[in-house]
Amino acid sequence: MLHYTTIQSGVPSTEPVDIGQVDGFEAAIALVRSVDWKKVMATWYETQEGPLPAIVFQAPASRAELYVSHVPMDKAPYDQVHFMRTQKTGWLSSRKTTITAELHSPALLEQCLADWEAQRWESLMQRLRAQGVNALG
Repeated sequence: MLHYTTIQSGVPSTEPVDIGQVDGFEAAIALVRSVDWKKVMATWYETQEGPLPAIVFQAPASRAELYVSHVPMDKAPYDQVHFMRTQKTGWLSSRKTTITAELHSPALLEQCLADWEAQRWESLMQRLRAQGVNALG
């Protein structure tokens, strides 16, 4: 079961009405593809408030979030994925990993969501780092 918040810009909402769930990464792909991203991005483009609108998948027990946006460019549409995870490294310390990548292959998004569903964090981070857009932590 994958938990997500509705499409939003900025910090994800924790209001119960905004939280949904889908069964498996195939349903997550269908959810991402069902959004009218041209309309969503056109609205965002007018104000450009906050980061790109995204569906935010959440794994609260692992303190991880995966933001998935689709950028519907006419010649080269792509998905943008932003992964964040906070790990406890000691009594009073933690490490935050943040990776953002552009995925130009639908199959790559499927692989990332399959890793997310299985909580294969290292595999997901390696896959995103291989895309080489932005990696911190």
